Amino acid sequence: MHSEVGDDIDDETQDETFRTTKPFKTKLDLRTTPPREAKRPNSTSSTTSSTTGSQHPDPVVAPSPAKHPRAAQRRTQSTLARKEYAKLTPEELQIIEVPGRGVTSWRHYGILVKFQPGTAKAVEQTSGFPDYTPNLSKPEERDAVRARWLPGPFKELWSTKPWDEMFDNRSKFLVCHAPPKAGTKALVRLDEIVTYMSDHRCTFWLIGHWFSIYNQLDAYSEEFADTRKSECDSIRGHYQKLLDAAVDDGLEQSYLEEPGVWTFPAKCCSWIWMAPSHKNAEGKPYSLQEQLALTDQQEPARVQWDSCSSDEERIAHAPAQLDLRLLPEADRHRYLVPKKFP
Repeated sequence: MHSEVGDDIDDETQDETFRTTKPFKTKLDLRTTPPREAKRPNSTSSTTSSTTGSQHPDPVVAPSPAKHPRAAQRRTQSTLARKEYAKLTPEELQIIEVPGRGVTSWRHYGILVKFQPGTAKAVEQTSGFPDYTPNLSKPEERDAVRARWLPGPFKELWSTKPWDEMFDNRSKFLVCHAPPKAGTKALVRLDEIVTYMSDHRCTFWLIGHWFSIYNQLDAYSEEFADTRKSECDSIRGHYQKLLDAAVDDGLEQSYLEEPGVWTFPAKCCSWIWMAPSHKNAEGKPYSLQEQLALTDQQEPARVQWDSCSSDEERIAHAPAQLDLRLLPEADRHRYLVPKKFP
């Protein structure tokens, strides 16, 4: 997790996931942080670049390093990462590069990004969740990130409470299991999990949409950044304890992979906002509401896979050893995850 973008940022420590007063302990053989295993892709297949006015900007692959690079650093940089931010064209500011094999530095809507480094609490990101963060090692890159933070448009987005829609659109049925037997602690625990999701849906939304805040811009920015971090620290720990207790009380671990049981990712999911020069089909800068819709469609883990078009896609990132299998299609809308939230 990168720190808020302030003058005191140290790039070597900005990606620390969660800082707590004492380490979080988990029981042996139980899932440690999120339910899905952490994996990092070695290559990609998307090859289409975005264009001005496109409603769905597509990613473009960052080519693999040349066989005879002039410098070791260039071997790990994408084409756009080798350019200074100030020299990027308006068209290049619209591109989402996808790192090819060996590439560790690339650009996302012009912002220089890198893989999130491991921490004491999370070596790798949870499988399926975005695994990049702004690279603030250079002053000009840090300034570019700060400039994207606009409290006014953000307050407008915040007032719409997108986390309510995220919860309302969640997967409401068990698609891989019949429910635990009535009257069992496991069933009670499953209800408690979804109740917790409901009570803290704003925090789940925030960890899945971790936008960079220039916390020294004004009092609002500083307060919001501090509150966001402390809230995510707290909810992550409490949710893990709740999941561990559920398994202790007889809930099979595979239930935690149900799309209707939300995952709190091991690391925050950076949400890179577009540059103001990036225009929609009407020739206007994309609003944050428009950007949110696009990023949730492109990276469905941010909304707990609710934007996926099929149940197969929703469980694609479950650990292979759990051998998670879908129920027959006719049975997938029979069992509500909890009966408390129809």
